Amino acid sequence: MVRYTLRRFVYMLITLWLIVTTTFILMKNLPGDPFENSEKLTKEQKAILMAQYGLDKPVWEQYVNYLKDVAQGDLGVSFQYPARKVTEVIAQGFPASLELGIWALSLAITAGLALGIIAALKHNTKWDYTAMFTAVVGISVPSFVLGPLLSYFIGVKLGWLPPGLWQGPEHRILPAIALSFSTLAILARLMRTSMLDVINQDYIKTAKSKGLSQFAIVTKHTLRNAILPVVTILGPIFVNVITGTLVVEQIFSVPGLGRHFVMSVYSNDYTMISGLTIFYSVILVFVMFLTDIAYGLIDPRIRLAKGRG
Repeated sequence: MVRYTLRRFVYMLITLWLIVTTTFILMKNLPGDPFENSEKLTKEQKAILMAQYGLDKPVWEQYVNYLKDVAQGDLGVSFQYPARKVTEVIAQGFPASLELGIWALSLAITAGLALGIIAALKHNTKWDYTAMFTAVVGISVPSFVLGPLLSYFIGVKLGWLPPGLWQGPEHRILPAIALSFSTLAILARLMRTSMLDVINQDYIKTAKSKGLSQFAIVTKHTLRNAILPVVTILGPIFVNVITGTLVVEQIFSVPGLGRHFVMSVYSNDYTMISGLTIFYSVILVFVMFLTDIAYGLIDPRIRLAKGRG
């Protein structure tokens, strides 16, 4: 297990280096510069700012300095907020993004697994068809479409829940639903397929022939094996939900990182764009690393297979 963990850790570091390098190259090849929208600045003032931020140095030197800074946790100073570092902006905005992501992920896992289990146990019944119809709708309707619909109809027209802002618990419900719906649908379909596959196995039929109750069969035998495929995608799903907050936050006026990302794109704040990209990439790679370790513990066959690879 130690060798397997070290191997995955090295892969994680290589992946992070590739992401940082690719991000740097892309930012350097974007048209314009961070100060081109500052019409009041003279050429001399722009030159001073370029020198202040180290943008007048050779590209290779900028790259080396950038790698050193990122390795030390320094993502640079925002061009949009000159007095603030990108890490400070992230520290201020990420808690709201993380909270929204946790709300959405909790809803997606709970409702998605429940729908998948019900659909499998009630195969080819109205419960199965209803659950799968919900899943198809969830996969088909993106959060940036569902969000405004929920905000308008549930929040404005019916007045059941607040259509925006980020204050009490009731303000979390609509953004969490909008953000979690597609993930909920994916989990429901995956859980249903996995459950049906396990239910048709010989050892489940043997358990039924021994007179075990359906509750005992499901809890002791079916779920334990059917949950494995779901565990493998929890990492990507977590990251998908967290990064999805960037869009949903704009719809429901959540004070997270979404507004900073959008504003940085409009203002050519390359430091903020690359900083947020690297920040979310670190989360993705680290969660995938933990998922690999967890799956290796749950199913030793995966650990052995990857160890030989």
